[in-house]
Amino acid sequence: MIRTLFVLLVLLVLAAAATSVIPHLKMRTELDGAGLEYARRGLEDTGSINLVTAVIVAYRGLDTLGEVVVLFSAATSVMLILSLFPLGRGPTDPSFIVAHTARVLPAPIMLLAVYFTTHSHLSPGGGFPGGTIMASAFLLVMLGSSSTPAGSKILPALEALSGTTFGLLGLWGTMTLGQFLNNRVIGIGNPGYLVSAGIIPLVSLAIGVKVASEFSGIFAAFRKSGGNR
Repeated sequence: MIRTLFVLLVLLVLAAAATSVIPHLKMRTELDGAGLEYARRGLEDTGSINLVTAVIVAYRGLDTLGEVVVLFSAATSVMLILSLFPLGRGPTDPSFIVAHTARVLPAPIMLLAVYFTTHSHLSPGGGFPGGTIMASAFLLVMLGSSSTPAGSKILPALEALSGTTFGLLGLWGTMTLGQFLNNRVIGIGNPGYLVSAGIIPLVSLAIGVKVASEFSGIFAAFRKSGGNR
């Protein structure tokens, strides 16, 4: 009872604070500063129709590198914890619906993931959401079976290869044009076409594979540790 009252009090305090602050928040109606420069020069500089991807992969490539490192550290920590402290519960048999869904949907899911990843310079998408979708296909396959994934070096190899590729592409821009992840090292081509925007599609693909392999590794570690769905 006391705990419930305390939680209610905290929620009321937060609601009162939000009510007093929200009316004073104002949305910008015009771009300025860096945002204005991205909008003005983004297409010319990067050849990417999707300026969001251009900012993430080209203009702020070092930030994206930091995000990749954070994700790698988090995935490694989770897998380490699961290996040191097994959950001690085995997987259960999948239901009829889950088992049959796992036979049908993984291929379309992977196709969507590849589209999201390789077309991020043309339409909404990118390596992070594309990699997450790839990993969801792996998760669905795993949920559709009661077996434990066999020990395999494929996922670590993919993670290492994609991470190395990301770093080398970034260094390529540094060595040739003096900017990390400068996507113009191979030319930007014709904006709006699949083969355009320089190395942005390659970087997005590398990030997607890295994200997919890390999340899939977490799912496999969870199952191996005795995780129950």
